Amino acid sequence: MTPQYDVLIPGSYYCDLIFTGLPTFPALGMEVFTSGLTVTVGGVMNSVVALRRLGVQVGWAGQVGTDFFSAFILQQAEREGVDTSLLERLDHPFQRVTVAMSYPHDRAFLTYVDPAPSSIALVRRVLDRVSFRHLHFTGFQTDPDAPALLAEVKARGVTISMDCQHRVIEISDPLVRAVLSQLDVFMPNRAEAKQLTGEDDLHAAAQHFRALVPTVIIKDGANGAHGWHNGQHFYQPAIAVEPVDTTGAGDVFNAGFLAAWLRDLPFDAALRWGAISGGLSTRGHGGASRAPTLDELEAWPAR
Repeated sequence: MTPQYDVLIPGSYYCDLIFTGLPTFPALGMEVFTSGLTVTVGGVMNSVVALRRLGVQVGWAGQVGTDFFSAFILQQAEREGVDTSLLERLDHPFQRVTVAMSYPHDRAFLTYVDPAPSSIALVRRVLDRVSFRHLHFTGFQTDPDAPALLAEVKARGVTISMDCQHRVIEISDPLVRAVLSQLDVFMPNRAEAKQLTGEDDLHAAAQHFRALVPTVIIKDGANGAHGWHNGQHFYQPAIAVEPVDTTGAGDVFNAGFLAAWLRDLPFDAALRWGAISGGLSTRGHGGASRAPTLDELEAWPAR
């Protein structure tokens, strides 16, 4: 029987080592002792875990190896009830590790990654083996094969969303425009929107995207989120929560939005689900660790 998913998410894992309570930022020749350390899933797993907690059936197309970090990721995925049947099991180490030095409102990162296939290549490897309603990319895809793959997916009746992450790309690039034109939803944050368009004004940046993508969301952290859909502008304030760590909050926002979107809720409700999910995720270290369950999300507006 062909596996069926609500959402397919391709991408390689990250294992996040998050140091908190830093008295000062490290410098050469200095040893700094922190008051907190959390080891958690990161990267694509923020969205995968967050969607699963919201009752969405997620297919994760990625890779794991024989190393400690891969084993930890698999253990956490299985504990969350994530379907791991699409993962490629490599016979060698496949390490993808980020050390985060986290403060309540900002953070610095140090990362090591073993080479990995592009998310576009990962989708190609499973495309004819699975069925899914929606395809979500956690970062912007600059693989030259991306426009053709996205067009093929759309021809199957699948909708597509994409976050941006910190890519040094510009909207004037023909490949960037070709990728955007295949999306149903584009979900950058404010800094990424500025990087792509060169526009300081959020609404001016959105105009560039709206010429290519029917639905645009720009996340603006504690300032909330803006959305443009069916010719209308929507604004959703951030929820009132004291943040512990904002790492991965944008990924969890995406999960909340998509969970509502796939339930055919009105756009403003989907934007609200995104804001609640992303906000609640900042209560702990790492995006996935405090991503809300469906019960928590639905109970929040009643507070």
